[in-house]
Amino acid sequence: MQKLEKVAVIGSGTMGSGIAYVTALAGFPTGLYDVFPEQLTRAEAQHRKLLSRGVEKGRLTQAAADATAARITYTGELAEALAGADLVIEAAPENIELKKDLFGQFEEHVGDQTILGSNTSSLPITEIATAVRKRDRVIGIHFFNPAPVMQLIEVIQAVETSDATVEAVVEFARQVGKEPVVVKDFPGFVTTRVGLMLISEAIFALQEGVADRDALDKAMKLGYNLPMGPLALADLVGLDVTLHVLDALYANYKDDRYRAPILLRKMVQAGHLGRKTGKGFYEY
Repeated sequence: MQKLEKVAVIGSGTMGSGIAYVTALAGFPTGLYDVFPEQLTRAEAQHRKLLSRGVEKGRLTQAAADATAARITYTGELAEALAGADLVIEAAPENIELKKDLFGQFEEHVGDQTILGSNTSSLPITEIATAVRKRDRVIGIHFFNPAPVMQLIEVIQAVETSDATVEAVVEFARQVGKEPVVVKDFPGFVTTRVGLMLISEAIFALQEGVADRDALDKAMKLGYNLPMGPLALADLVGLDVTLHVLDALYANYKDDRYRAPILLRKMVQAGHLGRKTGKGFYEY
């Protein structure tokens, strides 16, 4: 099995920053790249905060925290982040052309054995792989938010992804303390496809007046032992992201069950996007 020793994370937003923290904490030297310097500054500050909290709560020694911080290189130079990487995890915005462009650039700076992963939650890995020559090493590596806390990694095998690549990524997931689940490259994979249906149906039920917001979320939490209701979850994910993914699922499957509720669309149009704007189904 291919041994992975160095990781490059491309994109230092919420997901990329969290993934870089996870890989560095597990002992992997990690290059974190972003084209926006302010994003890298925020990521570094968040990492310091997480490490400090870990020390305060007794989960980390100061020496372990210092060693973790030293493993992360923050850079605005793609070649520097990719240098010597055995595994690349792309965590750029959910735009297929942007991701394909990045993957094309990766090939200029890494060897043929470097595994190229995407953290996409919904875009087709098979299409992303068309941007590179050696497609058997392209795979989906879907972390969940917040990456330092959530235990699942959805490992997505595209049409041309080799079994050896899957095995290496599954082992990597275990090395960073996560539980991998291998799925095929269908739109929305498993978690996004099923999870978005739960959120969408809850919004339809609210839209139709079946129950009010609090009753609906309470019913789903207590009836299905969920940690939070689907409307609160939509606010956490971001209503714009929820709408974007539903529209992508509908475009791919051409099935009415993936149509987005008009209430969701109107809320996004109004700029009520959930926690990140302070208002969604709830106020924050």
